[in-house]
Amino acid sequence: MILSGVENFQRVTKITEIKNELKEYDFEMKLLRDAESYIAIAGDGEAVYIFLLLLPYNDRFKIKKRHIWKFKTLAYKFKAKPYLLTYQVMTTVYPLHALEDAGEYFVLDTEKSKWLMFSFDTIVSEQLQQRLTA
Repeated sequence: MILSGVENFQRVTKITEIKNELKEYDFEMKLLRDAESYIAIAGDGEAVYIFLLLLPYNDRFKIKKRHIWKFKTLAYKFKAKPYLLTYQVMTTVYPLHALEDAGEYFVLDTEKSKWLMFSFDTIVSEQLQQRLTA
């Protein structure tokens, strides 16, 4: 995928916004970029999450199945919880089961999956609850 200068600037700006939001929760985020996708790993020393960044924002994302398998393999290797993450006005997180099988692709339809989306605050709240009960 070849991006124009404006699209690339928007992508970098949104990645910076995501990093800043995670910093508010004391999570550090690092990009693991390969030629085909943007993957980020984030953690606070105890919890580790891996995100497939879907940028720039669209109503529908087509993701090759091999990218999802690679993503799941990385999650397993890092012992991280995998999520799909996109950014429009705010950071929006989707679980992997929000993906629909569409032949050679998986599709994330943000409109159809609205009821599955949540914010990073939800992840942090659940993690804190787990820590308090452990």
